[in-house]
Amino acid sequence: MASELAKEIVQMSQRQDRTSSLILVVYSRSTRSRDIRNEQETMRITAPIEGGKLIFRISFPIPNYTPILGNNVHDNNQLADQTILDYDAENIEGAATCIEGYMSYRDKRDAMLFQVIDNGALGQFPLSRWTLEENQSGKTGSRVQTLQKILNVLLVKS
Repeated sequence: MASELAKEIVQMSQRQDRTSSLILVVYSRSTRSRDIRNEQETMRITAPIEGGKLIFRISFPIPNYTPILGNNVHDNNQLADQTILDYDAENIEGAATCIEGYMSYRDKRDAMLFQVIDNGALGQFPLSRWTLEENQSGKTGSRVQTLQKILNVLLVKS
């Protein structure tokens, strides 16, 4: 009897799995508006619940590297498959640091928040937009803190 009650309490306390109702898209200012919808041009961050755990799911393309005379040569026109990283929601700083690193390396400075529609596509219009410049001294700490605040927006219940 007591064990059944304990199981029922645990089941009630677990979050129900759901997809994310919002998506954060990180892109370069030079990206054309039609390319913002292209997964090969942007980093995308969602906050689904899977297995009862709230996570930040970060996906982004990584470039292919071609070995030439022992060196890795970057080819901007050849992108590998999407890389997907999952962070527990409690590790918001880790997720923000990952995003900041991608922004610094790939010259991405802007982010837009979209609603996710039925088939997982971006809604027609962005809900919010942020310009995320590094501070003048070149330190990235303040941008990571700003990204943490933005990531909190993804945690809204649908």
